[in-house]
Amino acid sequence: MPSQSNKNKLNVRKKNTFKLIKSLVQFVVISLLAVLLIRTLFITERYESLSSDTMVNEEGFLAISYFGVDRSGSAQHVSKEQLETQLTVLKEQGFETISQQQILDYYHEGKPLPEKALYLSFEDGRTDSSIFSQSLLEELNYKATMYTYADKFEERDTKFLKPNDLKTMIRSGYWELGTNGYQLSYINTFNEHGESLGELDDIPIPDQPDIEYYNHYLMDYLRDEYMIPKETRREMEQRILNQYNKMHESYTEYFDEIPNAYAIMHANSMYNNMDQSVEAINEEMIKENFSLHFNRDLTSFNGPKTDIYNLNRLQVAPWWSTNHLLMKIQEDYDWGIQFENGDESIANLWSINGGVGEFVGEKIILTSQSEKEVVATLKEELPEPYRISMNLEGNIMGEQTFYLSNDNKELKFSIEQNKLYIYQQKSDKEEVLFETNLSEIKWNQDDYAFNKAMVYTYEDTQQGSRVDDDEYPVTLQNNRQIVLDVDEQEITVEIDGRSMIQIDWVNEENLTQFAVGGKIVDLNTEHQQNTDTIYDSVVNMLQITSEDDMIYQVIPPAENKLKRDIKYKTDEIINFFIEYL
Repeated sequence: MPSQSNKNKLNVRKKNTFKLIKSLVQFVVISLLAVLLIRTLFITERYESLSSDTMVNEEGFLAISYFGVDRSGSAQHVSKEQLETQLTVLKEQGFETISQQQILDYYHEGKPLPEKALYLSFEDGRTDSSIFSQSLLEELNYKATMYTYADKFEERDTKFLKPNDLKTMIRSGYWELGTNGYQLSYINTFNEHGESLGELDDIPIPDQPDIEYYNHYLMDYLRDEYMIPKETRREMEQRILNQYNKMHESYTEYFDEIPNAYAIMHANSMYNNMDQSVEAINEEMIKENFSLHFNRDLTSFNGPKTDIYNLNRLQVAPWWSTNHLLMKIQEDYDWGIQFENGDESIANLWSINGGVGEFVGEKIILTSQSEKEVVATLKEELPEPYRISMNLEGNIMGEQTFYLSNDNKELKFSIEQNKLYIYQQKSDKEEVLFETNLSEIKWNQDDYAFNKAMVYTYEDTQQGSRVDDDEYPVTLQNNRQIVLDVDEQEITVEIDGRSMIQIDWVNEENLTQFAVGGKIVDLNTEHQQNTDTIYDSVVNMLQITSEDDMIYQVIPPAENKLKRDIKYKTDEIINFFIEYL
């Protein structure tokens, strides 16, 4: 039996081994991050301007923006892979980026733009946005504007780019400088109990469900607990003027000039529902300091008659598929968009109406047209008995559907806002056969956001939460495992391993048509500043078996699965050390 001293030696050896392994892992991760950072801050490539021969467009330009980019994506930021896919598709379809000066020349001198002109931007001045997009901009020869907050230049927070970083980026030609303002601060905040919280500085308010009502610093008077202004008009104007002066001083100190482009926070309030006196001082300062103002974020297109101080940029949501972005762009202006199909051999097995489908690996991503239901019908009819198993991963705040139909009956199964509905088609009407709540979904308030910033009254603040009990954040996705067993007599429905219902099923032909789909739902509350009209229905790992035969299954090559697994584990490790080192 080992002595106590030997045990202690073994424990020390284990600890030292663990420390060594930990140190090696940390060294590798830090080295990788250092390479990425150096690659960004010491850029050797240079942007190549487009030939004047390509300037043939007098109709207008597309503008899109990203809040941020990180390795694996989050509720607020797109992943590096997602950004690469989306921008590469736009490049392949002929979109070329334009500069702020080209926009000014287009409006002031009537100079034409590239045939498919794209103004690309990133907001909040995040370091990771620069790191994870730089190599892609070089590969595509794309130019982008990095919008920043001036107060971040003095802070030690490495999440945000500093002036020296930005100067290096600008010298490369791939980047231009823009501003979101001096600081991100919130005023007139209330919780869901109607209690005033006053003014709050630089915290992620949309991520905090307990903060129900709020506005941004430049958007209103400072108000008391009864929403009565606690400053005079002159005091309000001086407060807002001070913010613009601070912004001006900061940018001129570090860059010798203030940026041409401004994107006020929050979007869509100017020229919409602001107090007129607050709007007036903002408008005066904007026109005095800036040449361009991207004020709206609902659409992507800017034409020759668009006000240069009320420009549009489409803010790309992290949960959008590539086709979702393309559908939004095509909605705004007919660019002749070609949608992504993915694996053509799999896509040809389906007939799609009301939208488009992308078949990637084990996933079917169906994107609806605006306010329509997208439905993909499997062309091959299914011989009974059979089993269907699949995971539904579309947005919870939508309607994700699947259908079974024969000569006698059509059933519609709908998962909507975490409830299951089963309908039967009768005389061109849907009759509810069954409905039930599904198991509660746990979600972390730090990861999912409600977009609640808007104008409100004192009476509004006393109404309690604007979020209905049945509503979830728009960023939250389903993860439901569905199993249907179908024979000549009945259908058994199982969700997440729980048997839900058995339905009588008479089918003389013993053949069934199967379809999947989805659409947006109308929300009864007004807590969102705006709502989307396009829906992504995501079906993963669909399998259809008949007795011992496999009717439908998509199995990606083993090497693809291995690559995915390695990438997932690598991202986990790197994200851990980014968070805790």
